[in-house]
Amino acid sequence: LAPTLSSSSPSLPAIFASCPPSHMFEPGAYSLLNRCGTFVYKGAVFAAVGFAAGLVGTVLSNGLISMRKKMDPNFETPNKAPPTLLNSLTWALHMGISSNFRYQTLNGIEFLLAKGLPPLAFKSSVVVLRCLNNVLGGMSFVILARLTGSQSVEEAKPVAEKEKLIDGGKDLQSNQSTYK
Repeated sequence: LAPTLSSSSPSLPAIFASCPPSHMFEPGAYSLLNRCGTFVYKGAVFAAVGFAAGLVGTVLSNGLISMRKKMDPNFETPNKAPPTLLNSLTWALHMGISSNFRYQTLNGIEFLLAKGLPPLAFKSSVVVLRCLNNVLGGMSFVILARLTGSQSVEEAKPVAEKEKLIDGGKDLQSNQSTYK
């Protein structure tokens, strides 16, 4: 869950002191510049968290793969491991821009929905919105990772095991034509 005002630090850095502390659509007499300041501040916080998580996650993943290769010399990874620093920077970019934008937007939409919907409809819409947010976040990360080169798409290699499983290696199309 996203942090709430009670769990976040009570004071923002001096440059952002007059900005809304939680999200840019927070009620109050804040100027447009102050609300944009919240967007920038939260983006920097999200980017720092994304960089740290990307760094730790990539190092752990690469370490586990390396350990597996030492235990089983015949083990081959299906994908090439991403460069650690590039993957961490991709996570920072994704969290700082995409996640921050979606977080701010969701808070604004939920603020409006809370005013106009009965409690059950509001809670149901929050569940739907947050599920859609997760799907959108995953899709946007994959697109960004491919753009930065952190994740690449390789052509699928034919697998001999699949051919053995399909009716003793016969052509799949000839099998399908007999079922028509």
